[in-house]
Amino acid sequence: MIRINLLPVREARRQANARQQGVFIGIAATAALIVCVGAYFWMAAKISSEQHQIQLAKAELRELEAVQKKVDEFTREREEIENKLQVIAKLESVRSGPVRLMNELADRIPQRVWLTKAVAKGGALELEGYSMDAEIVATFLTGLEESPVFSKVELQETNLNDLEGLKVNKFKVSSTYPYVSPESLMPAPAANPTPGAR
Repeated sequence: MIRINLLPVREARRQANARQQGVFIGIAATAALIVCVGAYFWMAAKISSEQHQIQLAKAELRELEAVQKKVDEFTREREEIENKLQVIAKLESVRSGPVRLMNELADRIPQRVWLTKAVAKGGALELEGYSMDAEIVATFLTGLEESPVFSKVELQETNLNDLEGLKVNKFKVSSTYPYVSPESLMPAPAANPTPGAR
């Protein structure tokens, strides 16, 4: 009977299996290393991209802040110009007010009525004069009431007078008109800054 020693064959198989397992472990470790390196570079690229986006956003924010500053300056300048235009309009109203008042009065006064006194002060108007009869005074009052300038027209008194041998009606009339006080033309005082404010 022939005896065959199988121990070297088993040892050879065991060594072959060990080498094969070593190769598999090496391949797995290499693959894991490649995955880790790839993940590292991917994360590094992503972080770099995010940092680049952050830098771009910061630069855009600085530009927007500069634009906002200019917008604020333009807004302040516009408000100053609007305030100046309002003051100019009020000054024009005050300057042309008496002229407009007299023109309107001259347009509304009928024939056979003459004024001896006209006092305009602080939005109140007082008129005194003579007319040939009471009906003309009523016409005069109606004309004043229809005017866009005068309001609250009231006949204070009327009576018959002898003026150099002529019988005439003496009358007194009160009214109001739009008035702009000089105080309203003064610009509003600037607000005092809060202590410690910058």
